[in-house]
Amino acid sequence: MRTFYTGSDIEDLAASGIRQLEVGPGVALTDAARQLAEELGIALVVPGAAPVSRATMPAAPAKSETLPARPRGCQHGPLSTSSNNGHSKANGGPVMDQLVQAASALKKQGG
Repeated sequence: MRTFYTGSDIEDLAASGIRQLEVGPGVALTDAARQLAEELGIALVVPGAAPVSRATMPAAPAKSETLPARPRGCQHGPLSTSSNNGHSKANGGPVMDQLVQAASALKKQGG
């Protein structure tokens, strides 16, 4: 059975402190995984081959532009305070009003 690694898998390995990954015949990496392994300093090692030290590894080419870290969570900017139906998006609009009313009714019922 083959083992497949994606970019996300490589990020997880790097976060857990793994710095070397054996890539024998039963291992497949996506192109993104290979690139990310190089960027994160994870050495891809073929079993049976001589280990490569950092001193003998070729230096990575200089990048002209540094990419930002992988975004987490909500990425949009602030919502505008005006809308077409007269409700403010800052307070949630008509759907939020209905949800608040329904929650209040349930609370009054003891539910």
